[in-house]
Amino acid sequence: MIQSICQLLKDELLDNGYEYGFYLNGKTYKPDMSIGFDEKFFDRLLSEYRIQDPRDTRQAKVGTCNDIVVLMKDILDEVSVPSKIWLLHDTQHGKFHTVLTFYIENKTIYLELTPQSSKPWYGKEIVFDNEQGFISEYSKDGCEAIEITDSVVIGEKPEFIFSRMD
Repeated sequence: MIQSICQLLKDELLDNGYEYGFYLNGKTYKPDMSIGFDEKFFDRLLSEYRIQDPRDTRQAKVGTCNDIVVLMKDILDEVSVPSKIWLLHDTQHGKFHTVLTFYIENKTIYLELTPQSSKPWYGKEIVFDNEQGFISEYSKDGCEAIEITDSVVIGEKPEFIFSRMD
């Protein structure tokens, strides 16, 4: 069952043309990585970005980590697989990443499918015996794993991140 649910998510998100960026009011915004850090895109992300409806993410094939986990949750909800959304906050470096865990066969599964992920575990499911195992693994070296499922609201700014920014 774990493999079939992971495959369901991979079929949509892995090697399916998704890119990092966001979709707003009929327009797609993506960073221009050829110039290095794209300050204009980052400013727009901080000021204009809103959590996307999963249908828009699927249509535009673009999203941030927030949008991808909302899409993953939507897919899992359709097949009645419980899931939670987490904010990983690296307090030492001021970095944030939103991820999703889901629960099958009394296990907690983490599957990273965010576009442009350079993580070595991209597209590979990581199985934990329980949720505490996931929290312990990702709450090391100045990092926090914060459950934010109810704080992620489609059409709203990601206040769960903004409220923690310096």
